[in-house]
Amino acid sequence: MTPSNASTPQAHQAARPNWSAVFAVAFCVACLITVEFLPVSLLTPMAQDLGISEGVAGQSVTTTAFVAMFASLFITSIIRSTDRRYVVILFSVLLTLSCLLVSFANSFALLLLGRACLGLALGGFWAMSASLTMRLVPMRVVPKALSIIFGAVSIALVIAAPLGSFPRWDYRLA
Repeated sequence: MTPSNASTPQAHQAARPNWSAVFAVAFCVACLITVEFLPVSLLTPMAQDLGISEGVAGQSVTTTAFVAMFASLFITSIIRSTDRRYVVILFSVLLTLSCLLVSFANSFALLLLGRACLGLALGGFWAMSASLTMRLVPMRVVPKALSIIFGAVSIALVIAAPLGSFPRWDYRLA
């Protein structure tokens, strides 16, 4: 008697690698990470502009992290049967909304709202990025595809904080 594979569900696997989609996911990851860490070097100008202390301005970074943590815990059960293309678009829209809210923030509350939107996008995207990448390529090239995704993370981590320290950089452009 031969063992049956009928009881183990198979994940959707691409017949050919969809490298353009992998690079698109990597680009989204790099954008999310850059926007997450860019304010670290801009806390003083943010605090001065909003009339708050640097410590309070730092809470915008903490807010993003907390929202991302909770979003990553619950998002997979919420989006269980939703087409991942729409979910990626939703998270990209949340990233854009976050950037717009932070750019036009004239109060600390609006800044926190923008950073919370970023946290939702960040946590949700991280929760599904590895499994999404594994669906885009055949199993034999999954390690290469994942290295592209995590390479984008490394690049974003290296450039985000120094990018904000350029002279005359306005945090609203971040």
